[in-house]
Amino acid sequence: MKVVASIVNAFTSEANGGNPAGVVLNSPKLTDKQMTRVTKILKVSETAFVFPGKTSDYKVRFFSPILEVDLCGHATIATFFYMVKDGHIICNKNKILTQETKAGILPISIEVNGEGIVERVMMKQASPELKDIHLDIRDLSSALNIKIESIDRNLPQQIVSTGLFTLPVCIKSFQFLKDIKPDFEKVKTLCKKLDIGSIHCFTFETVEPISVYNARNFAPVYGVNEDPVTGTANGAVVSYLLKNNIISDDKVICEQGDIIGRPGRVFVEVKDNNVMVGGKAFKFDDKLIDV
Repeated sequence: MKVVASIVNAFTSEANGGNPAGVVLNSPKLTDKQMTRVTKILKVSETAFVFPGKTSDYKVRFFSPILEVDLCGHATIATFFYMVKDGHIICNKNKILTQETKAGILPISIEVNGEGIVERVMMKQASPELKDIHLDIRDLSSALNIKIESIDRNLPQQIVSTGLFTLPVCIKSFQFLKDIKPDFEKVKTLCKKLDIGSIHCFTFETVEPISVYNARNFAPVYGVNEDPVTGTANGAVVSYLLKNNIISDDKVICEQGDIIGRPGRVFVEVKDNNVMVGGKAFKFDDKLIDV
């Protein structure tokens, strides 16, 4: 059996930016093994397989190269932006659709401009949850392989989740952020110790003045040493900054991927404990895969 799979870059409008995801529309009946094979061949972290919905507009299953995952933010943004952009979904004005996933039935907001062109896709995340932690700064600097002086220690030591816990780490400058060359085994050990999925390093020195911060995300626990652009972690960290009164704007743009040559922009909106994350997407390529 042959399957047409698209590679769509989420959180960007460029061919060489953002976080690539696989998208298979009108998915045939494939086994779990075949769906993991598609992702492996595409060399992406996740692929979204789209089916007609029974209790929602669409049913979407997400597969890594190893197994099925409950939900994938960047693959969701990639899928729905691509479907609207290429005319698979007719959308002349703002619209809310639903997708059935293993994480439940979730609303997807499609935002279009006055000419009916899709501007961005936003998805709702879980309500923010913060936990105080005790962290030896020496362990963190060793894992990130940077000097303790590079880390801003004035921010609260907390982990935060809007679906997956991450550790926010404020870095004093863009150059210090760029200089990080983690020891990924130590990062993995630290993540397991704190029971988190990633370490999200960020600096308030940005590439573009309209952005709130520039970030890098390290998640070797999940086999991703550095994620190019991360929807869930940015939503969580913005919530952390708001709840600790470090920022006041509840509608922001987060930069990520610039340092590793995959620049992306994540839109985050937080209102009354509701967190929305999203952005643009760009279809990079189509592949015919023999499964």
